[in-house]
Amino acid sequence: MTELINLWVPLLLFGLLATLSPGPNNLLLTLQGANMGFKSAVPFIMGIRVGIIALFVVMASGIAGLLVLELNALVVMKFIGAAYMCWLAYTLIQNKQKQAITGPVNLSFWRGLVAQFVNPKSLLMVMTCISAFSLPTPLYWASVVQACVIFSLAGLCANIVWTLVGVWINRKLATEIAKQRFNHLLAGLTILTVLMLFYD
Repeated sequence: MTELINLWVPLLLFGLLATLSPGPNNLLLTLQGANMGFKSAVPFIMGIRVGIIALFVVMASGIAGLLVLELNALVVMKFIGAAYMCWLAYTLIQNKQKQAITGPVNLSFWRGLVAQFVNPKSLLMVMTCISAFSLPTPLYWASVVQACVIFSLAGLCANIVWTLVGVWINRKLATEIAKQRFNHLLAGLTILTVLMLFYD
């Protein structure tokens, strides 16, 4: 039990640092908060959180080890994730002024859940979290559940913060042109995260 408790503080710090950094989830939530308000982002936030829990289950069951051993699979997943993020950037840029800058269509619970399996940031965060904060048998699954709970709580806080930042920004954007420029800024940040994926 003591071994599990000793992981609480470093696990919480890791979770906050990892989930507060920019990534596809946070950029989409900022856009959604800016364009549609906080309530409209709640289903997507819940989908993200359930998707992360599902990733923990899959990774902790041994898939993470296979990905580390099979480098080609990891590279393929990275390219799939990069393509997904480029598509997100494209949807941001394609928002037309006449569409009232509504953001990417259908930020639903299911989109939030499924997107985690092609989101390279989520995949790497969960893989790192399990590698760093799981304990050997017989505490393995207890430590994985603990990591999942603490990491998910930190992620929930980060998602809420980024959405509220979007809500705050919307109050500062007086014109539709300003909102379009904000969309383009988020698109640029998304492309930057893609480039960072391939920077070693």
